[in-house]
Amino acid sequence: MPLDVYPYVARRVLAPEFDAMRGAHTMDCLAELEQSQWWPADRLQELQSERLQRLVQHAYAHVPFYRQTMAERGLTPSDIRDTSDLLRLPILTKTAVRTQLPHLISNTYKPASLLRGTTSGSTGTPLVFYGTRYDQIDRGYARTARAFQWAGLRIGDRFAYVGRIRNASSPIGRVVQRASNTAKRVIHVNPDQLDETSMAQTVDMLRQSRLRGLSGYPLSLAVIAEFLRCKSVQSPELRSIVTGGAQLPATARRLLTEVFGTEPCSKYATTEVFDIASECEAHDGLHVQAEDIIIEVVDDEGQPVPAGSDGRIIVTNLHNYGMPFIRYDIGDIGGLTKETCACGRELPRLTGIWGRNNSYLVASGGQRISPGGLHFERLADLPVLQYQMVQEDIDSITLRLVPFAGLESTEREDLKTAARELLAEDLATIPSLTVELVQDIEPGPSGKHTFVFSKVASAIEGQGG
Repeated sequence: MPLDVYPYVARRVLAPEFDAMRGAHTMDCLAELEQSQWWPADRLQELQSERLQRLVQHAYAHVPFYRQTMAERGLTPSDIRDTSDLLRLPILTKTAVRTQLPHLISNTYKPASLLRGTTSGSTGTPLVFYGTRYDQIDRGYARTARAFQWAGLRIGDRFAYVGRIRNASSPIGRVVQRASNTAKRVIHVNPDQLDETSMAQTVDMLRQSRLRGLSGYPLSLAVIAEFLRCKSVQSPELRSIVTGGAQLPATARRLLTEVFGTEPCSKYATTEVFDIASECEAHDGLHVQAEDIIIEVVDDEGQPVPAGSDGRIIVTNLHNYGMPFIRYDIGDIGGLTKETCACGRELPRLTGIWGRNNSYLVASGGQRISPGGLHFERLADLPVLQYQMVQEDIDSITLRLVPFAGLESTEREDLKTAARELLAEDLATIPSLTVELVQDIEPGPSGKHTFVFSKVASAIEGQGG
C-alpha cells in the first residue's frame, strides 16, 4: 500500500475499528479538537467556562474533598463561573492527593470502573491517582494525536519512539495495545540500549524503516544525533521530530535540527493529565490544549503572575469526573504569553517549562533565580551535547557539560571558560560557579533528565511540607 494512502486508511478505517473494540470515542474527540483549535479566544474561553461549571457542580455534589473545601470557604458551585473564579478555590497539592485520596474520588463511580495510575516519582514519592476512560482514552489520546499533527505526523505515519512504554495491565488490553501499535506502525527503541555497542544496529534499523518521524526523550534523541554526527553516518530522512517527557534544551534542539534537517516540536504532558501543551509548526511556545485543560501560572502565594513571568504551573483537568484535579500543582514552573501565534491558533501558549519546583536556584539573600532567566540557549553555540546545573549549597553551583566527542584538551579547557563566561552574569548573586566536563549525565528513575536542580530549594520545599 502506498505510504500516502495508509494514513488515510488508518484514520478512516483502522482507528475507528480500534475505538469500537475498546468502547472508546477517540476519533470523534479528535475531529472535535481539529475544529476547535481554530476558534477565536473568546469562544475557547466560553467553552472552558461551561466545562468548568459542570465539573465544579459535579465535584461539589459527589466528591467529599471538594464539598468540604468549598463549604469551609462559604462557596457554592454558582460562585465559580469562569477561570477567574478559580482563585477562590485552594490549590490542590500532591500532599493533599496522597493523604486525601479516598475523599477525592467521586461517589458516582465504582472503583473498578476507574483507571488506576501512578506517577514516576520525580518529586521523591510516586503518586497514586484515578481517571475515567473518557478522560484518558477518549480525550487524552485525542490530544496526543492532535499534538503529533501539529508536528506533522498523521495517524498511520511510520515513526520511531525512543523511550519507555507502559504496557496495558490486562491481557485484553495488551492484545489491543499490540494491535494498535502495529496499525500505527510505531517502532519502539529502548533508551537504555543506546550504548556504543548497540547504537550502530539501532541507527541502521532506523535508516531502513522508512520513517516519517522520530519521537522520544530529548536527550535520548540527541544521543542518536550525536552518534550520527560523530560517525559521519547519513541520518534517516525525517519530516517530523516530537520530543516529550522532559524539557527540550537549546543545545539538543540545535543538534537535532542540524543532524536531521527538521526542527523538533516539544510536547508537555504528565501522567496525571496526559497531554497539556504542545509546540506547533511556528516553534514559538507550546499551545495549551485549552478545550480540556485550564492552565494558571501563580507565585508562591497562589496569585497570578504577569504574562511572560515564570511561576508555578497550576492545572485544572476539565474531564476527569472520577477524581477531579481542580487547581492541581503539577510541580513544574513556567510562563504564559498573551501574544498571538503566527500559526493563527488562539489557544494560549506556555513560553517554557522548567521542571520541578526545585529547579529554582536560591541566592544568598533568599531570592529565587528562575531557569527561564538563565540564558542556556547560549550554550547551543558551544560544542555541548547536554548540560545539568546543580546547586550544592547557597554559595556554589556546578555546571556539568557533556562535550562533543573528539575535543582536544585545550578545546575542553576553552569550553569550560566559555561556558562560565556565558552564564556568569545570570549567576552574579551566587559566588562560585564550577564547570565540569563529564562523559554523560544519568537520567532519573523515570528516564527523564533534570537540567537544573537545587539542593537548597529541595531542602526548603521539604521543610515546607
